[in-house]
Amino acid sequence: MTDQDTPAAGFSQRVLRRSPGHRRTDGVLCALLVGLDVLLVAAILALGGDGVFTEDWMGYPGPADSTALSYQYDCVMFLCRVEAVTVALAIACRLWTTAVTQLVVLTSAAVFIASLSTYWNP
Repeated sequence: MTDQDTPAAGFSQRVLRRSPGHRRTDGVLCALLVGLDVLLVAAILALGGDGVFTEDWMGYPGPADSTALSYQYDCVMFLCRVEAVTVALAIACRLWTTAVTQLVVLTSAAVFIASLSTYWNP
């Protein structure tokens, strides 16, 4: 019995099995995107630290910024959209490690940003 007898098994092996160069590209892209994700979350926290977020560990939260009522929600939605796009592209390119890493990192970041206390969401 060969792989030609079972087309489904042959297809799944072709999809899941990747060349060493493809795996190396997956690792490099994964590391690059995790670094960009960390910078993105840091930028969200830095921009919201002055008048939006009121967490004790962020230091003095500054005055209440009435123009940033939807900042937290917008940031969470932005992270979810970035996650959807990057995961879809990674799956389309068969970059499994990158797809899973983006799911974990960006979902965790969105949950973290959503959990922070603000002047409007204590």
